[in-house]
Amino acid sequence: MSRAGGSALKRARGWFVSSTGTSAGKTFVTRGIVRAWVSQGLRVAALKPIETGCDPIPLDARALAGAARLDAPALESEAFYRAAPPLSPYAVELSTGQRGPDLGTIVAQVRRLEPEFDQLIVEGAGGLLVPVSKRLDIADLVARLAYPLILVAPDQLGVLSHVLTAYEAATRRGLVISAIALTQQQPRDADPSVETNAQILAERTGRPVARFPFSPDDDDALANACSKCGLLAALA
Repeated sequence: MSRAGGSALKRARGWFVSSTGTSAGKTFVTRGIVRAWVSQGLRVAALKPIETGCDPIPLDARALAGAARLDAPALESEAFYRAAPPLSPYAVELSTGQRGPDLGTIVAQVRRLEPEFDQLIVEGAGGLLVPVSKRLDIADLVARLAYPLILVAPDQLGVLSHVLTAYEAATRRGLVISAIALTQQQPRDADPSVETNAQILAERTGRPVARFPFSPDDDDALANACSKCGLLAALA
């Protein structure tokens, strides 16, 4: 994508961050990417258009806005979906009767924001196949946005099958995974699989695999981790 006048992008470059499941470190990785871009002088929109477990504040969406150094209301919209139960949107609908997200209105709102920012990144809810309605999944939102994916997974025993399953599901739907981030969940990890997980996944997928190190819950520290592990370079 070209730059206008050698500085600002003509159109936002969009990315979608998904994972192999909950508690994989999606929000930490997204915050790191966002703060790193902001530190480069870019204006970034970091969005979480579907969030459950809001009681009543959408904490992940607020954290992303903070990483982008923007007021949270600037990135909020009535088009976005918020629900109190920490469940998939379709499970919320079955449990409470609250209607699920309207993917069309979410996409329209994201498109409205694109020209205003140099970079735009959307964080999903859970994994790619989290049901948002009886027939639609998070993957359907990715397909409508047509953004490349950053797939996040915990660097631990079992991650090979989890990532390769998600990779195959994405590929079959015509989605593009541009990079994989393996997150270190503890400061020190005695799991021997971490010595080979990244290499095997890179060989099997042909995608860059970054080992995102354990980091303090701080945007600048996460940005530093993002740069050091090579994830930022993989998105350039």
